[in-house]
Amino acid sequence: MRACATKGKYMTEKKSSKVPASRLSRVGHIGSLAATLMGRSLLSGAGQLVQAKRPSLQNSVLTNENASSIAQQLSKMRGAAMKVGQMLSMDAGEFLPPHWEPILATLRAGADSMPKSQLLETLTREWGSNWPEHFEYFSFEPVAAASIGQVHKARLKSGEVLAVKVQYPGVAQSIDSDINNVGRLLKMSGMLPKEFEIDSILSQAKQQLENEADYIKEAEYISAYSKHLQQDERFIVPSVYVPLSSASILCMQFIEGEPIDTVMQRSEGERSEVMTALFDLMLSELFEFQLIQSDPNFANYLYIPETQQIALLDFGACQRISEHNQTHYLAMAQAMQNQDKEAMKVAMYALKLLHKNMPSDVESTILEACLIASECLHQDDFNFKQSQLIKRLYDATQILINNKKAIQSPDFDTALINRKISGMVLLANKMQCAIPLRGIVTTKTLGTKC
Repeated sequence: MRACATKGKYMTEKKSSKVPASRLSRVGHIGSLAATLMGRSLLSGAGQLVQAKRPSLQNSVLTNENASSIAQQLSKMRGAAMKVGQMLSMDAGEFLPPHWEPILATLRAGADSMPKSQLLETLTREWGSNWPEHFEYFSFEPVAAASIGQVHKARLKSGEVLAVKVQYPGVAQSIDSDINNVGRLLKMSGMLPKEFEIDSILSQAKQQLENEADYIKEAEYISAYSKHLQQDERFIVPSVYVPLSSASILCMQFIEGEPIDTVMQRSEGERSEVMTALFDLMLSELFEFQLIQSDPNFANYLYIPETQQIALLDFGACQRISEHNQTHYLAMAQAMQNQDKEAMKVAMYALKLLHKNMPSDVESTILEACLIASECLHQDDFNFKQSQLIKRLYDATQILINNKKAIQSPDFDTALINRKISGMVLLANKMQCAIPLRGIVTTKTLGTKC
């Protein structure tokens, strides 16, 4: 399948629905969903009474029908409401019944597109009524749709082919209210156990969405990456077409390519080259650029097999890296290279990944997990899949899953860096190839002060 310079897949099976643009209408959608859930819960509770069982709100809400309603409603709302669903499905998957995963997976895959009439209203409001004069061709069928906006392929009269990302109306203005309302709904429903800290996900979602909703800032990030990578032929960064770009419409160069996971079908050597390039880029972001694209979604990359290049997509989730974090992640990398547990501990306290109120057995488990993870830095060519590193880390950290109260959420920027690192490890595991991580990390950390 071919794809364009944006996150998501071609809209072959997705449906369209009008985006609720006003704050009142968005509150109404949440209220309607809450009423539906509670109505079904009352019926379920009555059924439990008939069967001489004590009614349980959590059991009443956790049904296939309710899960489907939540997924459908959040997909229709898009924006912050959908982002919470996406983050919840990724970060709280172990708390939800198995039958929820296929449903919430739809939130990660993409949103409903907005109907043509609403799209035209948005384009006319942003570009004026004569906007078609700029184009030789404009496809009203979106090639991708996500939580913030959808993307259309277009050709200017000059011949340039663009990926036009159009933000859904109202989503930027409703971030706080959407997230607060969805948070209240989740807490009221009893879907999650009391020990799960939903507030940290809600806070992260707000900050991430505020960044992603500013297309002017995203254009600036694209420009920064273009400068950082202008001499690196392994990567392609789409250029921005400034005359038609604004805070809510971003026009970029349209890039043809394949989803990055199609590299799985290629030789191990080619897979290794791709993953080596991506790990090298991530470490450059952390230790050189002080700027990281923090969304680990595989759809943020395209592979161009003809040139064996990687196109970087969707820069809305970029995050500046502070001197403090750069210094202590560097110290952590060097401590892992040296398998120095005490130095790891110092770095992790500085990054607030460990804290003074943490039980000693939890702290020891985390440090032992770091020692296990450091294996990837002690071989010339490391294969995550063959080493079963992820499985071994999972087995070694079971105590953390059962003792979430002892774990404190790190600062937002630290959480985003960790999420990016985890995403790269998962992609490397999927690719099943050897990566010279020791050499890459040594090169990036040599001569850098910590």
